[in-house]
Amino acid sequence: MRLFLLLIIMSCSWMAAAQEAGIIAGKVINKGANNEPLPFATVFAQGTQKGTNTDFDGFFRIDGISPGTYTIEVRFVGYETLTLPNIVVEAGKVTETTAAMSAGAKSLEDVVVMANTEKDSDIAMIMLQRESLQMLQSIGGKELSRKGVGDAEGAVTKITGVSKQQGVKNVFVRGLGDRYNSTSLNNLPLPSEDPEYKNIALSFFTSDIINSIDVNKAFGAQLYGDVAGANINITSKELGNEDIFQIGISSGINTQTISEDFYSASGTSKFGTVKNPASPITDLNKYDFKNSFEPTNARTPIHFGLSLNAGKKFQVRANTLNTFLVASHSADFTYQNGVTRDITPEGGRSKDLTFDKYEYHVSQLLMGNLKYEMGENNFISYIGSYLHDNKQSVGNYNGFHASIYDDTSNPGAQKSFIRRQQENNNRLYVNQLLSYFEWNKSVSLDLGASYNVIEGNEPDRRTNSYAFNSNKYQTVSGSAAANHRFFSELEEKDYAARALLTVKMNSEESLHQFQFGGNYRNTKRDFSAMQFNFNFDAPTDVDRDNPDGLFNQQSLDNGLFNILTANGNGVDAFVPITYNGDREIFAGLVNYAREFNSALLLNFGLRYEQIKQDVIWDTNLDRNTFNNNINTVSESYLLPSLNLKYNLTNDKVVRLAASKTYTLPQFKEVAPFLYEDVNFSSFGNSHLKPSNNYNLDLKYDRYFNNTAMISVTGFFKRVEDALNRVQVNSAANELSYVNTGNANVTGIELEFKESLIQQYGDDNSMKLLNFGLNVSYLYSNQKLVDVPSDALTVRFTNAEDKLEGASPLLINADLTYQVEREGLDFTSSLVMNYFSDRVFSLGTAGSQNIMEKGLPTLDFITKAKLGEHLGLSLSLKNLLNPAFKLTNALNSGRETLINSYKRGMNVSFGINYTF
Repeated sequence: MRLFLLLIIMSCSWMAAAQEAGIIAGKVINKGANNEPLPFATVFAQGTQKGTNTDFDGFFRIDGISPGTYTIEVRFVGYETLTLPNIVVEAGKVTETTAAMSAGAKSLEDVVVMANTEKDSDIAMIMLQRESLQMLQSIGGKELSRKGVGDAEGAVTKITGVSKQQGVKNVFVRGLGDRYNSTSLNNLPLPSEDPEYKNIALSFFTSDIINSIDVNKAFGAQLYGDVAGANINITSKELGNEDIFQIGISSGINTQTISEDFYSASGTSKFGTVKNPASPITDLNKYDFKNSFEPTNARTPIHFGLSLNAGKKFQVRANTLNTFLVASHSADFTYQNGVTRDITPEGGRSKDLTFDKYEYHVSQLLMGNLKYEMGENNFISYIGSYLHDNKQSVGNYNGFHASIYDDTSNPGAQKSFIRRQQENNNRLYVNQLLSYFEWNKSVSLDLGASYNVIEGNEPDRRTNSYAFNSNKYQTVSGSAAANHRFFSELEEKDYAARALLTVKMNSEESLHQFQFGGNYRNTKRDFSAMQFNFNFDAPTDVDRDNPDGLFNQQSLDNGLFNILTANGNGVDAFVPITYNGDREIFAGLVNYAREFNSALLLNFGLRYEQIKQDVIWDTNLDRNTFNNNINTVSESYLLPSLNLKYNLTNDKVVRLAASKTYTLPQFKEVAPFLYEDVNFSSFGNSHLKPSNNYNLDLKYDRYFNNTAMISVTGFFKRVEDALNRVQVNSAANELSYVNTGNANVTGIELEFKESLIQQYGDDNSMKLLNFGLNVSYLYSNQKLVDVPSDALTVRFTNAEDKLEGASPLLINADLTYQVEREGLDFTSSLVMNYFSDRVFSLGTAGSQNIMEKGLPTLDFITKAKLGEHLGLSLSLKNLLNPAFKLTNALNSGRETLINSYKRGMNVSFGINYTF
């Protein structure tokens, strides 16, 4: 932390010293294209090693120039280098100049396209944030690369106020979790691949297909209203200025995993292919299971990755067809060794286990982007993607478990063994058709449609539970589910469309326009599951290392066990556990934006949404005997939004945003379906109701130049009838979902970016040292009341508490050194993240909150491009390797550890070649 404070002080001192010198400012224009501005051109003063880049409007500013006479050099790919001699600088004054560039060896058309591809640069992201009317934070492809970010999940956690909780798939934004956020691709919504979550896992989207990611924390009429934290929009990558064909390969290890004898679930494959996801059992007297209860000794745990990027541009008469293809395969291994416990408020234990968990993760990606450009601003594009994500795990748990040994008087002398083999296989098919047309300078039309399909399977999840008694292991009797196999299938089809008509009220440069539009979305989910329980009438000896010696047809025929489903073994035995969701949204919107003068801009939006959501179920907790198990939400929402932007000066901007949104309970949160895990069980609550959200943001930005800025944001959110996952009063201490009281969230965010060193040489060389820091402080409070409408009894330990998953303090920082010269492009980055202690689960029935302890992470990434073709990379992630810890406070005040493990350090090396 001291290092970061020192760097900020150094930066401020540097800027203060610069005020005693002079400034060179101006604009770079394209002489051959009606003096249009040239964004991202490099400008520097010869002999000083000081320089900068132009912004979207071609403007530049170089601070800290000592008084004297200089020659300014301007460079841009495809243009002749321009020199401007005899530029006189005086102390405390600004010297202005204009640079008019001419195209060089490359055609003007090629150069214009090059300017577009630079929109994923750090400078472009700052300028986008600067010019945007809304409160938008973006991270571009170049920043992803230098920070060693592999996917969208890793990317957004580098943004102010965004964090990831261990054991929870999706991110928290300003303390608000998955249900309060939304995810879109190219501004069209995406379904979730996991019934536990509203949003698709961001890890699905690798950096290979990401041009940029926008995190919009302030609601606008163009967004769907089911959002309170943020909308996370991923913009897919497309072909740049020239054809490309690039192949990459990578490999690496996890320091904690490489020395282990790695185990894999029986029946899985190294490519993650699943031949028969459905249950093979049609007769409970036939043991026709295909996979073993004994895991296999797996392959050497070495990470591997392969990628291909290819793109080509075609001229079709006067128009252009851009084609871009990305394909990749990746595989990695993780090993965890730790403890997991359940502790009563008095310190008693119902579970005390050590565990070894082996996880193999493999994925494949294929994306094609076809873009047909008709003139300067008109286009039609198709984006098609296939993403396959497969996770396989084997977990071995040893120790005391009350459901296996119910004698708690001497738990230390008793032993239990639980093994869980699990495979989650998810496939996403994305089809998007996008278009944009400008009929004239006043009217434009933005159209988009998507058809997405999610297939999520959990094929043959296997759980064994044994008791160690008199030097031998025995099966558990009287609890059929202690040994079971589980099969589930989910399919979700999602249709969406948008239309946005923009009408400019004048042809002047000042903004004055109306936008009229609408959205339609229909989401259908079908989920079914079968669970087969092995019922033992009496404890039966079992060889832990050869469970198939007991679990077989002979033992079934001999009556050692019988097989039951969740519906028993009668006529309904093969009726699956199901729930079906159908949600339809119609929306209309109007946006009014006006620039009253050069300083004040206003945007008022109004969105109307009509929603109908039906969930029907027939589950292990609630049989649909009379066809009346249905939950219907039918709501209409009028959602206003206001965005104000006031330019105090050209470099100082104030923004204000206010809005109303809502939060719907999700399909699985409503369906009373019991999902069992080693560590917890959860089920839905059919009596949930939506929440209403009120949002207020105030933001100040100060831009020192195109690479240096400071931003401060204050925000307040109120959530009425907040939705929470809590432990309900039941014999099994299960988790469910309830409406609680109102919740308030307030906080402040700081973002700082600075180029500590900018050196430009006359030989086209460049040296940069960039520093970035963002800090978020958050205060959250919610009233914890047992709402009678939800039909569940919940006794909260505290009358009010913090929000689950909300970190009071978040810090992200990075330091990047970059060198460019003839034949070498070298980048090296040090990236740090820290979050403070936060609530993992709210306390109930006298138990205090389960807390996730704060921890830091530190990554080092270096990349080098040698010549025009060869690229190398080295990544060292999780250098500090801190322990993930969950703790619980006892009534005595003593804090006890209930879950802990380390993840190990990941070391990887990559090489790519561009033809």
